[in-house]
Amino acid sequence: MSSMTEAELLQQVQNALHTSLTKDNAMSVAELSEALDMSESAVRKRLKKMIAENLAETIKVSRIGMDGIVSRRIAYRLINKKEEGERK
Repeated sequence: MSSMTEAELLQQVQNALHTSLTKDNAMSVAELSEALDMSESAVRKRLKKMIAENLAETIKVSRIGMDGIVSRRIAYRLINKKEEGERK
């Protein structure tokens, strides 16, 4: 994994978010970390860059924990450029 460029790593995060199977099209840091086989700190670093470049945003999502309790958590999703244009 260390031979990958920063751009390739960012592309992996974007691809994982783009192919998210959740109804909200968002993934938590832990979900991304597992999907990409990357540490959570590495995922956070890339997400921070994507947010700064206006490629991703944070949202609150509902997730069911192992105990069956639904809780709201922070997750990340790609910004749809069409939606972004409508916001401005």
